[in-house]
Order: sequence, then C-alpha cells, then structure tokens
Amino acid sequence: MAKKQTFGDKGKKTGVSDFKVAKLVLSVHSEKTNAWKFVEKHVRIPNGENEQAILAKAVSDTVK
Repeated sequence: MAKKQTFGDKGKKTGVSDFKVAKLVLSVHSEKTNAWKFVEKHVRIPNGENEQAILAKAVSDTVK
C-alpha cells in the first residue's frame, strides 16, 4: 500500500540553498528597429550579500 503524500510534503526541500535567484526583466530600446524589447535574466544572489549591489551590477552588465 502506498504512502499518502500531502501537498506540504511535495513542497519540502531536502537541502538548504546558499543563494537566492532573482528574475531581472529589463526593457531595452533597439536603435536598429526603433522598438523596445524585453531582456530576461536570472541572477544568483548569495546569502548575506547586498542584493541591490548585485542587481545593479547585473543591470550594468546587461545594458552594455
């Protein structure tokens, strides 16, 4: 006979992660087509680090 599995059991994680993931969405203007496009990027943020500084660095790296 199978064990009953609840929704709470499905959501439990086995390990503790040492980072968070943020989804960064930027709108970028294209000079070639004169249109706006969206750029999506997943950024890892280590625990204990300044989130704003890491996201600002990711934005500056993406826009270049």
